[in-house]
Amino acid sequence: MDVLTDLLERARARGAGFSHSTVRGPFGLRFPAVPGLAVHLVVEGELRMWTDEPGHSERLIGGDLILVKRGLEHHLATSPEERLVPLRDFMETARVSDRFFSTGEGAETSVFLCGAYLFEGDICTQLLAMLPETIRLRPAAGSTLRTTLDLLAREMERDEPGQQTLLDRLLDVALVQSLREHFAAAEAPAWYRASGDPQLRSALHAVHADPARPWTVESLAAEASLSRAAFARRFTAALGVAPLSYVTGWRMALAREQLRESDDQIAAVASALGYASEFSFAAAFKRHHGLAPGKWRHQAHLASATS
Repeated sequence: MDVLTDLLERARARGAGFSHSTVRGPFGLRFPAVPGLAVHLVVEGELRMWTDEPGHSERLIGGDLILVKRGLEHHLATSPEERLVPLRDFMETARVSDRFFSTGEGAETSVFLCGAYLFEGDICTQLLAMLPETIRLRPAAGSTLRTTLDLLAREMERDEPGQQTLLDRLLDVALVQSLREHFAAAEAPAWYRASGDPQLRSALHAVHADPARPWTVESLAAEASLSRAAFARRFTAALGVAPLSYVTGWRMALAREQLRESDDQIAAVASALGYASEFSFAAAFKRHHGLAPGKWRHQAHLASATS
């Protein structure tokens, strides 16, 4: 269980609501904020994408993919000077079929695919916090991401049995490949960089595969095939935290998820995460969050009810 897989699975990441648009002539669209990641793929034309946040503007050409983090309204247009039409209005007037939209006139043609990646639960906050507000990718010809996006664009133009399932799978693949490409080119999280070290990767995989195991520095060092001292130095240098601090941090993330998403008793949460007693779990949780788990759950539920 590698760390990225664990985060994506626990956040229940999935693609949703993909559409294919063809617009002739100049245009501007205003997209609402989405709860996960908005995704836009330019197939043909040259467009501008920007948000209302200063500095968040991107030039997009055919083959470009851009992800926009949740909570951000954003705009897609042939130029920033164009009048912006709300997405809902565009969909009502330009709809050709369930997925296809076409409008406008003129020699200039823009073709683009739009959709979203949805996430659920508390872990998605940790996942999205690793990402900048927008990610623009220009995958090279022949790259795995380019191949997936080309398949996605071609599949959108077909109407054959199994299309929805295939689009869903291609979207899932594209998300993983996009994150890989982004982390390879930008400042990646420490755990992602550490995953490039085969010995540290073994220890990280073991923790994520079995977070409830009573881990010690010695047992983690054994997973990495290193001495205790060498492992502790190498892990701390690579991730910026001591091995057992990493274990505790991940358990606390899982605890937040379980407290928010389930009605399990505190004792059951403690047991599921490998704590010997409810008391030891509550003490660890309060040290980490400043609140007892029951009070944290109550506040989380209140915040969710009023949001």
